[in-house]
Amino acid sequence: MERWEKSPSVVPTRDSLVARLRVRFADIPAENVRRCVDDLWCCCTHLGVRPEEGTIERLAASRLTGVVRGGRPPYPDGRTVTRPPGSSLTAPHRRAPAAATTPIGM
Repeated sequence: MERWEKSPSVVPTRDSLVARLRVRFADIPAENVRRCVDDLWCCCTHLGVRPEEGTIERLAASRLTGVVRGGRPPYPDGRTVTRPPGSSLTAPHRRAPAAATTPIGM
């Protein structure tokens, strides 16, 4: 473990970064923002890249922007989608056609 990874200044930096991103992305739960920052911090250290605050903030902002934009848009009339419990949003499973046999007999 590198000396800078154990530095006591890392935790306040990470906490201030999470606080800034929580203000910017108020629609996303605080735990998700914290998890995103922690994940990026760990990825940088795993790859041997020094996790600098500016780099982590830009990457986290990019990821969180994707989360916000990837959400389902609301219906124009304000209604919500109701689904019965246990139902999925995917199409029903269809059985694949049987594979043709080859001349080799496989």
